[in-house]
Amino acid sequence: MTNIADNIKILINLFNGAKFDTVITKSKKLIREFPEYLILFNILGSAYQNTGKLNLAKEVFKKALKLDPNNISVMNNLGNVYKNMGDIDLAKTLFQKIIQKQPNYINAYINLGNLERDNNDFMTAIGLYKEALKINDKNPIIFYSLALAYQGIGEFNSAIEHAHKTLNLDPTFTQADLLISQSVRYKDENEHYKDM
Repeated sequence: MTNIADNIKILINLFNGAKFDTVITKSKKLIREFPEYLILFNILGSAYQNTGKLNLAKEVFKKALKLDPNNISVMNNLGNVYKNMGDIDLAKTLFQKIIQKQPNYINAYINLGNLERDNNDFMTAIGLYKEALKINDKNPIIFYSLALAYQGIGEFNSAIEHAHKTLNLDPTFTQADLLISQSVRYKDENEHYKDM
């Protein structure tokens, strides 16, 4: 009998190594053998999403939700697929449903905030990111998302401040350096210029 735990670890390693075609092939085989493991559907759908096969990703996540209608992780991934397909209302509804079901699920706040920011509703996005910070104030992605939102409304000092907070938590977060460099006029004595 196949050891499902070991196979899931292998799939996750392949996924993290961006070997999405291999992940798809192996996941489909394992789902036939172990259809009760929702994580396999999540991995398969995410691999499809990463290869741009959004319709296939949507179908996999919807199938997983039929098996477990309350699975927050699957809902979150399906919400991202809907967002990437341009179905903003469905994405928004799913993210809001997640927040109602599990108010501490930080990814739903971030994803809903990103959706609002992408639709130029920066103030709603900022509010959602601040709610996420109440759950975890050590997450660099939240601070970076806030920096982007503040940059979007022209509050460059706040954008720079939050980009610095991002870098304090994760010095390798190069997008934050890029945001700062887009928002700062450099002189030779500038501290960020020296840091880079």
